[in-house]
Amino acid sequence: MPLPRTHRSLLFRRFVAAAILLLATLGFAKPVVVSSNTLLDDFVRTVGGDAIEAHCLLTPGRDPHTYDPTPADVRQLARADLLVINGLGFETWLEKLIRNSGFRGARLTASDGIAPLHASDDAASPHDHAAHGSDSDHDHGDIDPHAWHDLRHAARYVENIRDALAILAPAQADAIRSRAKTYLEKLASLDALYRERIAQLPLAHRKLVTSHDSLRYLGHAYGLEIIPISGLRSDQEPSARQLARIITRIRREAVPAVFVESTTNPKIPRLLAKEAGVAIVSELYTDSLGFPNTPGATFLGMARSNLETITTALH
Repeated sequence: MPLPRTHRSLLFRRFVAAAILLLATLGFAKPVVVSSNTLLDDFVRTVGGDAIEAHCLLTPGRDPHTYDPTPADVRQLARADLLVINGLGFETWLEKLIRNSGFRGARLTASDGIAPLHASDDAASPHDHAAHGSDSDHDHGDIDPHAWHDLRHAARYVENIRDALAILAPAQADAIRSRAKTYLEKLASLDALYRERIAQLPLAHRKLVTSHDSLRYLGHAYGLEIIPISGLRSDQEPSARQLARIITRIRREAVPAVFVESTTNPKIPRLLAKEAGVAIVSELYTDSLGFPNTPGATFLGMARSNLETITTALH
């Protein structure tokens, strides 16, 4: 039986305290924090600042669903004091990497405390179930791991990271909390902007056709109907029958556009948009931040860019 969250938190604090004492004994100045994806890495770097040494296993633009750890990742994780992961089944490759690296640090699940959505949850964001017909490999019981697209959930990620880093670097705890406070205020403002801008869209246009099923939380939070071409994993390809159903629906309901995600192959979305006779829009940032000097290079930049891309195309 899993330990209650309060017990897990106490054990985590004791473990980190022991790790800090060991670090001090060995003379290391900064704890090493490794994140499992670029979005978490941005949260960690923003909140942790110069109190930590931050590293990320993935690079911008890399699809986390098809990630294959390298020997360099094994070495990097071996020296980490804290590993920050998304959880919710997102890092399918994680346990093997931990075993291979001999990682002995603390582990933080940044999504802890978030009520997950499942592939069959459609209370506020009804799906086209025909797009996931009986011939699909998609499992309607799967947990959707992409919780950060609801910016209220992104705030929970930041709060969890703030609390872990404050324990990991107690001498810098006040500065960590101050940076987190500023960042949380920015997330709250952006969340309000999402609600305002999407509410201005015509009701008939609030349908978002995307490369794969990664924006369920966004639709659930802000009132968009998400129509994914593929399943929760970007490598789940749809059948010809499923594509035909989506094309028919786009035409029937006058859906304005098909969106391509930055980490997915654009071939199928482009083909679908051409057949349906609608615009193809590039690009949405969903599973990874963008490259440096692009609009999606930070989480806040990613969220702003997505909002602008969506509302411009669906007006």
